[in-house]
Amino acid sequence: MSATDWTSEEEAVARQAFDLGKQRSIVILIDNLKNLSTKLDTPESIWQFHDYLSTERYQYEGRMEFDFSNILFILADMIKQKLINYDDLNGLNQLKLSKIKAMSMF
Repeated sequence: MSATDWTSEEEAVARQAFDLGKQRSIVILIDNLKNLSTKLDTPESIWQFHDYLSTERYQYEGRMEFDFSNILFILADMIKQKLINYDDLNGLNQLKLSKIKAMSMF
């Protein structure tokens, strides 16, 4: 089986890991926003907060689309960001795991 062939079980594992990573990214963002909001004390700090939130939204929307043609790269990026770990990928074949591990190193 190649890295492009997916069983229904592997598709479910990929989707579950993706959804988990997406949810964890929101939790992290909310924590960061709570922390940053305590430092709002000048007009400049308000605009910096706005800019941070706008940047995070842009990045979130760009990387959080479930796209099967790029799912190995997306999962590797989530590993790199520590949004998921290799245990979350149990059920993928060894070739897919190897590709994800290799891509997550860069």
